[in-house]
Amino acid sequence: MSAAPGPERAAETSLPSLGVGVCTLNEERALPRLLSRLLQGADDLDRPGQVVVADGGSKDRTVALAERMGARVIASDRGRGVQLASAAEALLESEDRPEVLLFLHADCVPRPGSLVELRRAFAGRTGHRATAMRQTIVAQGRVWRMLERAANARARRGMVYGDSGLAVTPELYRESGGYPAWPLFEDVALSKAIRRIVPVDFVESATLAVSARRWEEEGVLRCTLRNIVLRAAFECGVPTGLLARWYGTFSGRGGGRLQRDG
Repeated sequence: MSAAPGPERAAETSLPSLGVGVCTLNEERALPRLLSRLLQGADDLDRPGQVVVADGGSKDRTVALAERMGARVIASDRGRGVQLASAAEALLESEDRPEVLLFLHADCVPRPGSLVELRRAFAGRTGHRATAMRQTIVAQGRVWRMLERAANARARRGMVYGDSGLAVTPELYRESGGYPAWPLFEDVALSKAIRRIVPVDFVESATLAVSARRWEEEGVLRCTLRNIVLRAAFECGVPTGLLARWYGTFSGRGGGRLQRDG
């Protein structure tokens, strides 16, 4: 006969439930690693109760892989904003609605122990309502550590890009207006809307391992400068549809892969 769980473990089982929304487009290479971590983790406290993959029309095996690994897959119009909004609505309308929503890109994987740390941050009457995770880029070299520091400093200020793991309560998500149906900078818009209501807290103990692929594909300097230029144009009021077209010009790719650049 097994022993009853101790008081600490019993308290842990009452942590708020977690649902994860992921946007995908042709992510058959990256997605299995994320879903394996989310759905097959060794500790049930360190796994979400639900994972919703909002797919924007993948032509590869993304959908089949996600379904086979146990995620709920929904079809969506293409574009990060509309896909993440679709994932959020699916989680919010589910029979067992999660108490915390976490939004991830397909190539961003929580380190072991990070999801339970995130759940702890939202627990209790004094728990947070919106948080970001600490980013670490999966690559060796000084330039990657510089990019990490910049991303984490930005997230500590409450500006949470898609590769910093925004988590939010359902009530705050609704109150802030949720993700706009934009092709990019939907994360900036939502972060700003949330900060007008409450601070976005930074959970140092929750770490997100981020793939270096977008920098490696385009070049670190080119990718970084492109993002700076586009963000400046966005802040000056340039429409996001036009920025998405510029994005394709700067990066040498079509706007259909915008999901991959947080």
